[in-house]
Amino acid sequence: MKHFKIIARHKWVAGTLITESHSIGTDNLILRFTATIDGWRNWKIYEGKPYPDLSEDVFLKVKEIQNKIREGNENIWKVKNKCGVFP
Repeated sequence: MKHFKIIARHKWVAGTLITESHSIGTDNLILRFTATIDGWRNWKIYEGKPYPDLSEDVFLKVKEIQNKIREGNENIWKVKNKCGVFP
C-alpha cells in the first residue's frame, strides 16, 4: 500500500482546491494530485512520476472536469475516476 504526504494545496482554478502529495517510504518519487471541484471532493487527477509541464496538465484536466460539471454533463458521473497518465 502506498502512503502519501500532502506537500501543497493549490487554488489554480477558481472554485477548486487541488491537493498535491508525494509518496513516502519508497525509492521512487510519485506525485498525486486530487481536487475538490465546486464542492465535489476527491477527484483523482494524476498519480505518477513528475515530468515537465505536469502542473499545466493538472490545471487543464481540472478545468475540463469543472466545465463538464457546470454544463450539467451527466456522463461525468458515469466515468470511473482513476488516476493515471493524461490521455
